[in-house]
Parts: sequence; structure tokens; C-alpha cells
Amino acid sequence: MIEGGPPNALYRRGFTKDSLPVGAEIVVEGSGRRMEPFGENGRDITFADGRKLFLGSSGTGAPGERPATPAR
Repeated sequence: MIEGGPPNALYRRGFTKDSLPVGAEIVVEGSGRRMEPFGENGRDITFADGRKLFLGSSGTGAPGERPATPAR
């Protein structure tokens, strides 16, 4: 089971209902969840043709986001 960001964040990043067709071969990058052994927090989906979609929510590390500035 792979979990992504909220629907509006995914849509703003280019994810639509047609982005992941049935039977598509993909590679998912992400990290495991601490409390659930059968699941991942998805970060990126890479398709066989090299296209990538970002699965996470907006924030530091998201494509097109600037890194957080250090506090002074």
C-alpha cells in the first residue's frame, strides 16, 4: 500500500485521474511508516519511459519548492 499527499497537492503537481493507468509498470520511491508494517509513504513514481510524478505533499523537498531558510 502506497500513500501520497492530499488530492489538491497531487493535482497541483500534475497528477490526474489518468496519470496512473491500470497495468502501468512503475517504480515507487518512499519511506516506510513507523506504525504500520505494510505500507509506504510514497515520494516519487517513475514510469517505464522515465517520466516521474511527485507523490508527496507540498513543502521542503517538493519539486519547485525552495529549501527552508535557516532561522537567525
